[in-house]
Amino acid sequence: MEKDELVIKEILSGAKKLFGKHGLKKTTMEDIAMAAGKGKSTLYYYFPSKTEIFEAVVESEMKLVIKRLRDAVSGARTAKNKLKAFLKVLLTAILDYQNFREVIFEDAMENLKLFIRLKIQYEQIQIDMIREILLGGSQSGEFKELSMSKMNRMAFVMATAFRGLHYPLTVQSQEFNTCEYYDEIVDVLIEGIGNEKVDRDAKLV
Repeated sequence: MEKDELVIKEILSGAKKLFGKHGLKKTTMEDIAMAAGKGKSTLYYYFPSKTEIFEAVVESEMKLVIKRLRDAVSGARTAKNKLKAFLKVLLTAILDYQNFREVIFEDAMENLKLFIRLKIQYEQIQIDMIREILLGGSQSGEFKELSMSKMNRMAFVMATAFRGLHYPLTVQSQEFNTCEYYDEIVDVLIEGIGNEKVDRDAKLV
């Protein structure tokens, strides 16, 4: 790892802890410098302000989740199992970052444009990944043949449905730490696009 990359990583690591505890508004550049073990001049060399540091922290975490999603999806064999793997990683990430989300939500209105841009970027990546899974399932015959417009709509609907699932999870998450939970959700969502012939053949094997 290059020196600049290492310094940035240390800055973001320290900043993430502070943002998760105090939020963006209450965190200062001095706080971040101290948490990262750097001088303020070093921080300003890499980032003009704490807003840019916050954006870099969020983007770094987004990339990490996306990598986990891609790894999980690529490790599953069928399109249905890819969706289940996608959902499991997504909901796990939502739970892992719940405290961070709750604290920074207080800053949302003052930094609305930044939050909206990052949210749209992250959600679009998810939609694109789900569409790839649907396309693969349709091409393999696991799902019904779907037009591109319907596939786009289905990807949007699934991404929206998956995002909404974190509300009950934040209340009693221990009840949902089983594969059966993800299986049931995906089964319900894809019931209308599954290929009945493929399902019958699978049951006969």
